[in-house]
Amino acid sequence: MAQIAIIGAGIIGRSWAIVCARAGLSVRLVARRKEAAESCLTAIAEAADRALPIAPDCSVSMVMERISVSTDLADSVAKAGFVIEAIGEDLSEKQKLFTALDHLVPHDAVVSSSTSSFGVSRFASELTTRSRCIVAHPAAPPHLIPVTEIVPAPFTSLETVEVTFELMKAIGQVPVLVRKEQPGFVLNRLQGALLIEMMRTVSEGVMDAEDVDRLIADGFGLRWPFLGPFAGIDCNAPGGISDYLKRYGFMFEDLARERGMETPVVTQAVVAELHDAMRSVVSLADLPDRIAARDRRMAALRALRKDFGPF
Repeated sequence: MAQIAIIGAGIIGRSWAIVCARAGLSVRLVARRKEAAESCLTAIAEAADRALPIAPDCSVSMVMERISVSTDLADSVAKAGFVIEAIGEDLSEKQKLFTALDHLVPHDAVVSSSTSSFGVSRFASELTTRSRCIVAHPAAPPHLIPVTEIVPAPFTSLETVEVTFELMKAIGQVPVLVRKEQPGFVLNRLQGALLIEMMRTVSEGVMDAEDVDRLIADGFGLRWPFLGPFAGIDCNAPGGISDYLKRYGFMFEDLARERGMETPVVTQAVVAELHDAMRSVVSLADLPDRIAARDRRMAALRALRKDFGPF
């Protein structure tokens, strides 16, 4: 892949530039405004310096020498093997940009969008290049947080999905497949569910905002750096996740009904699927070893936080 073209010199575009340059790729960053082009390199260098512990063998100067900035869209994408759109979250602007790219990108280039809410079907369904269009939605900022949602449209080719996964892995990201387009994909829907409950808790006077944050920072946050919520509760019952849901599943059913959900949430089918998923990673016989490893890491993280001091 000869070159990466990134369109948009805002927070996400600059962050993607660091990710790609840190992996040794040549990056052409397209700034849509002249003033953005003039200031973005300084912002990139400062962000790359703060992120040095992630890739200590790649100096800031090495990152910067791989990034060039331009305001010429056509010239910037003419030789790109992969294009990343990172403009603002405006559907009409994305439609205009992808329509322009339809006539500008090489015939074999993949064109991805960093959109956090719109499926690619919303703005690329009429393009001749639509089979090579896909969403690669990063958590923000991607140069610090590696998980990236890969969201194909029904018309996206399998080759495009595979190329996108390969690139994301090669540049150090952690791609995850979202099989169906839906508003907010999955990452933001999960975040939204948590934030909505947090805001309800504050608005109804159940708890102060600072204490709600503490529940995460000094609670779940200590576990989640190492284990996702499914893997976390798998470690919290002797028989793993199925045992946990047998003991406590009624709580989630009650919460679901409280929110107006009429269909069961903790079904036998989903419990079996979660059990199989967890046991494919670690057997019940080895679960105590995983719990011990979790405990050591959480203790180390708490010690690190103590060394850093208050935030």
